[in-house]
Amino acid sequence: MTRDELLVSLSARILALPDERAVTVAVDGMSCVGKSTLAAQLAEVVSGAGRPVVPVAYDDFHHAREVRHRGERLSAQGYLHDSYDPDALRRLVLDPAATGDPVVTASFDLAEDVAVAPDPVDLVPGSVVLVEGEFLLGDPLGTWDLAVLLVADPAAVVARALVRDSDLGTPAQVRELYLRRYLGAWSLYEEESDPWSRADVVVDLTDPDTPRQLG
Repeated sequence: MTRDELLVSLSARILALPDERAVTVAVDGMSCVGKSTLAAQLAEVVSGAGRPVVPVAYDDFHHAREVRHRGERLSAQGYLHDSYDPDALRRLVLDPAATGDPVVTASFDLAEDVAVAPDPVDLVPGSVVLVEGEFLLGDPLGTWDLAVLLVADPAAVVARALVRDSDLGTPAQVRELYLRRYLGAWSLYEEESDPWSRADVVVDLTDPDTPRQLG
């Protein structure tokens, strides 16, 4: 499968969702797997087909640093359970989307480590609230109209991280951070929540240019 074929396939699934109400779409996947890039491409295709898209990044719904790092810095358990704020995402995005009310697309600025309150975004019938991030298919967030799970060979993820996240330390430090904290948390998430069984579509992005649809 080519990248364009994947985009056509996933966009068709989104465009086939009910259009008399707002719908929610999750793009879930481990850190550095390619969620943000794919979600942005999907938003462009779907909006180009005439369906309004409201993009949301779970990275904009973190807890404050004292909560995120209250455990050991490389703790996988801490990353899984302390980093993100599912209650805020549900309260500001998912619950209002279910009733067609305006959504608030962020609660926290991770870079500045401060709470934020952007203006609400109105939804119209047929709006696609497209949320990308890690751990989206776990119990705290409930169900989605369409759930896409992105996976990849951990070695490929670490190789990308060494380029993208070089500001986090030396190559050895970045590798340890990913293996112990980020990929460790993903393994715990798979054990606790089984996102594979909750996904409507599973895509292997080990090679982003030649993805493989696994289900």
